[in-house]
Amino acid sequence: MNISPDLLLQYGAVVKNYRRHDDIFREGQVAFYYYQIHTGLVKMINRGEEHDFIQGIFTEGESFGEPPMIGEFPCPASAIAITDVQLYALPRRHFIELLQANFEVHFSFTAHMCNRVLYKAELLKSINLGLPEERIIAVIDLLKSKLSKDRYGHDGHFVVPVTRQEIADMTGLRVETVIRKVGMLEEQGKVVVADRKILRAY
Repeated sequence: MNISPDLLLQYGAVVKNYRRHDDIFREGQVAFYYYQIHTGLVKMINRGEEHDFIQGIFTEGESFGEPPMIGEFPCPASAIAITDVQLYALPRRHFIELLQANFEVHFSFTAHMCNRVLYKAELLKSINLGLPEERIIAVIDLLKSKLSKDRYGHDGHFVVPVTRQEIADMTGLRVETVIRKVGMLEEQGKVVVADRKILRAY
């Protein structure tokens, strides 16, 4: 969801800054704010005993953590800054007022929630049904479809902005498997590796 920053500020949003790896909120906490990213990348993550699972990655202009904020239930995942992040934080009651007074924003928000459900379904399908290399490509292509070509594109390729460990956390694979399969995908011409970055053609 991308609400006009001016409108957010009009309803009382504040600008918050987080450093790389900072917690924005933690799993189990009460959700008090609507969050929308101005700059940077954020991941939603569940921490496990053996490895973490990344539910999603969000970038400039996107919001995150809306369901527990609207539903008033504890956050089902933690939000962590992947890079330095600046975001708008709007208290829940002010966000509700904004929706009530702006039907077009309310309708867009509803459509956004539907697209979020579709994204989750596609992600779950890719990590549950595919071979390891298919899972990796599916996650890269999901990121490629949602992240800005202007910011994350270079010379006709999508530059994957996450680490191999984070790909492992998104696919349920071990990082060693991701490293090995990325090498195999490079041999097959499906990705390019340059300066340790993974690139995928548009």
